[in-house]
Amino acid sequence: MLSPLTDRQTGTFAADVLAGLSGTPKTLHSKYFYDDQGSRLFEQIMDLPEYYPTRTEALILETHKGALLESLRGDRWHLVDLGAGDAAKTRILIDCFYRGDLPFEYVPADISPYALDDLTARLRQAYPDLPVRGVAGDYGHAIGWMGRHLEGRKLVLFLGSNIGNFTEPETVRFLQHIHRTLGPGDRLLVGFDLRKEGHVIHRAYNDAAGVTEAFNKNLLMRINAELGGHFDPDAFDFHAHYDPVSGFVRSFLTSKVAQQVRIEAFDRSFGFRAWEAIHTENSRKYGLDEIEALATAAGFTVEQHLFDPKSWFTDSIWRKVG
Repeated sequence: MLSPLTDRQTGTFAADVLAGLSGTPKTLHSKYFYDDQGSRLFEQIMDLPEYYPTRTEALILETHKGALLESLRGDRWHLVDLGAGDAAKTRILIDCFYRGDLPFEYVPADISPYALDDLTARLRQAYPDLPVRGVAGDYGHAIGWMGRHLEGRKLVLFLGSNIGNFTEPETVRFLQHIHRTLGPGDRLLVGFDLRKEGHVIHRAYNDAAGVTEAFNKNLLMRINAELGGHFDPDAFDFHAHYDPVSGFVRSFLTSKVAQQVRIEAFDRSFGFRAWEAIHTENSRKYGLDEIEALATAAGFTVEQHLFDPKSWFTDSIWRKVG
């Protein structure tokens, strides 16, 4: 049974769009990429040859799943999957835990009810005896729900380097929020994309097929559909660039012409200069020292870093102590 989106959550989209387009520079929050169409486009991105994070993290989970299973023996667990999507990587752990007779409930959380409905149906067919309880909403809603409704041991997954989408203050607040909902000995497994050759990172966010561009422009289409916007996606250019000093990939939609875009929900138009940018996403790449500093700031102890053979990515396992 899915926990539905509330009026407060759907209203937040409008408020955030209004604030973001009214600011300087203009911004749109990346968490709103994931409506039904956005979720489908991101599934395509994960299969792109340039987009290494998905297959690299899948290799890590495949390599270490047995050891992780054995480390969880002796308790019944809630496996909480923040931003579950199609759970392609999480299925590696679900299958291992299920066939390894670990007692657990799977709790996928996603902003897209479409993605959750589809995922829940597929899991119940594949694993008839697995309890599945989906939560529809953004990360804050899902973490709050987890704290109110889940008793007992919890392993929280935050995969796919989604942690890199936040600013540093947002990252610490987000991790502290999770920390407050966990009990002593509970664990958090976070996927971090690591610093590496810049050309590898650049290609991952500027794919030849243009799927990442469509993914970004779908946010304009969502504004059109839900808020009565009049954006022409073809009037905007997409680009992403990697800054090795900060470790951030920053993505932008830039207006090709000077234009006014009306949004009926706000009864107003928003002016764009030629080549004015909308900042749509950050994606940070980390060093191990930065990861360990985050864990400390959020109140966790680092238990282990799991790596792929190239050390392009790590799934870092943290424990709440005390």
